Amino acid sequence: MKAFDSDVLSDLLRGRADYWTRLIAIPFLEQSVPVVVVEEVIRGRLDVIRQAQAGKANVTITEAYSLFERTFADLRTQRLLAYDETANEVFRDWRMRGIRTPTNDLRIAATCVAHQATLVSRNRKDFEGLSGLSVEFWE
Repeated sequence: MKAFDSDVLSDLLRGRADYWTRLIAIPFLEQSVPVVVVEEVIRGRLDVIRQAQAGKANVTITEAYSLFERTFADLRTQRLLAYDETANEVFRDWRMRGIRTPTNDLRIAATCVAHQATLVSRNRKDFEGLSGLSVEFWE
């Protein structure tokens, strides 16, 4: 199973053609998204709405809500990987060993380990070398 990190998922949602070519080669039932990634993406869309409301965004408020609606619809079709107690144990173990990866990235990685999924990301810095994590880097 492949689990998409925020960076790759965001590019897929924006329609990045080379990523879509790679995505369609993965059977739909083998595609997933860690729930922590969903939180990050939704939080980003809500930030755009707040910025548009304040007149500080590059989009109008109607465009911001449209983007949120499309993103929500796209995410509803994805298989979600839960951040469960097993993932939390992996996370805590890594923290106890002094791993300094940012919290959400470490939770995403722990979720993938707990669900035996390969993480698909561009983020070599934070994911390379985490014990037990299978990761595929898309450039």
